[in-house]
Amino acid sequence: MEIKIDAQSSRHPTVNWVDANKRGDAVDLIFGMRIEGQGTPLRITITSGQWENLKFLVDGPKSAVG
Repeated sequence: MEIKIDAQSSRHPTVNWVDANKRGDAVDLIFGMRIEGQGTPLRITITSGQWENLKFLVDGPKSAVG
């Protein structure tokens, strides 16, 4: 099955679940959705550095204990 994400479209599939899988020096982000009634995973591979940046955006900076 092929998935095309059109930047001009305002309708996107609903993400039903999210998972992450560490693979060597990369992380696979997996978004589970249904397209035309079929379960479809969307996998996006990011580097470890990108993963650290994403965690920083979600968690915010860690305060130094001193």
